[in-house]
Amino acid sequence: MQTSFVIALPEEVGYITEIRGHPVHYSGVGKVNAALAAAVLASKGVQEVINIGSCGSSHHATGEILRIGRVYQDIDCSPICTYGHTAFEVDSHCISFDPRAESSCFTTDYFFDRQQLSKYSPSYLRMISECSVFDMELYALAKSCRHYGMTLRSYKWVSDDGDLAQWLENCLLASHRVMAMPDL
Repeated sequence: MQTSFVIALPEEVGYITEIRGHPVHYSGVGKVNAALAAAVLASKGVQEVINIGSCGSSHHATGEILRIGRVYQDIDCSPICTYGHTAFEVDSHCISFDPRAESSCFTTDYFFDRQQLSKYSPSYLRMISECSVFDMELYALAKSCRHYGMTLRSYKWVSDDGDLAQWLENCLLASHRVMAMPDL
């Protein structure tokens, strides 16, 4: 099985180019970049995508590593449908991709900043508080992998709680621990 790692930014993992003999593909930040990365990998015959990267969390401590099993999206198509659902699509609110993993992720289009809570909708803040972690890429990766028939695993390390002041330092510390995990 051809496997590739997908990571948003090289800064998160010290600019490495492979993990355990598998190539690393840097997608860039956000859903669009993540979906494009998955399409590129599918065109190269990749069958398994392993996403690792930093995330925020309101529930877990900085440095904690979680295996993600389902992901929710930040989209608001109201009044056509409820928050988190894509209009005219079935099963668009949540993608479950790893039944062995209990943690959930909310993929948002914003860097969550605790200093700017008033700019977020109540639905957005509810998802931030309900999901284990939040990021900016995983939903697009999960949807693309499902579309292209690629399997997906995702391991996220908590780099912040909405305060990005020590994001880079926290990324580098936790990324080494993720790459040493036996089940990666």
